[in-house]
Amino acid sequence: MSKELSQNTKFTLSIQTMISIGVGITTLVGFYYMMMGEIQEAKQLPVPMSIYSEEYPSKPEGYNWSPSYEQYKQQVGNLQDDMDELYEITDELKEEVDKLKQKIVELRIQVQ
Repeated sequence: MSKELSQNTKFTLSIQTMISIGVGITTLVGFYYMMMGEIQEAKQLPVPMSIYSEEYPSKPEGYNWSPSYEQYKQQVGNLQDDMDELYEITDELKEEVDKLKQKIVELRIQVQ
C-alpha cells in the first residue's frame, strides 16, 4: 500500500477499513441523536423544588437562620445556660491557678 501511495499517489482502502469507518460514523450519529433525545427529555422534566424553601419558608434564598423564634429556641435555646456553666468552671480554674501560684511563691521563699 505504501508503494502505491508513493508511486501513483492513489489511495486505496481495504473493505475491512471501509466497513469499520462506516460503523464508526453510524455509531457517532446514533450517539448524537440519542444525546439530543435525552436532552429534550430532561428539558420536559419538572423543576425540582428547593429543599431550602421547604425548610425555611419565611426567609429568602441564601439566609440560613431560623424562620421563627420557636425554632431558634429549639436549636440555640440552652446555649446561654451552657455558656454560664463554662464561665463558672473557668472562674473556678482561675482561682485554683492563683492558689497554686501562691503556693509556689511560698515554697520559693521557704527554700531561700
